[in-house]
Amino acid sequence: EGIKKNQIFNNFEFVMVQSTDHVTPGTGLTVTGERSIDGAAFAALANVVAEVANGVYKVNLAATDLNGDMITLRFTASGADTRLIAIKTSP
Repeated sequence: EGIKKNQIFNNFEFVMVQSTDHVTPGTGLTVTGERSIDGAAFAALANVVAEVANGVYKVNLAATDLNGDMITLRFTASGADTRLIAIKTSP
């Protein structure tokens, strides 16, 4: 079914890696999440990012975060590579 336009998607998971070697999972990071909707400027996600374990993080995406056809998520943290994820929503 995938990620639907303008509907919540809980527990969206992604990996953050250390900027020192670009491979090792980054643990204990304070990750900031932003989204761009249909090519618009990046804005903060509605919810905060939480660590799962072993460099895996999750965020609950709100309907407002997914209110477009093409969503680009950007996750940043000090000491980690920026993670960009593009999502094509379904109707």
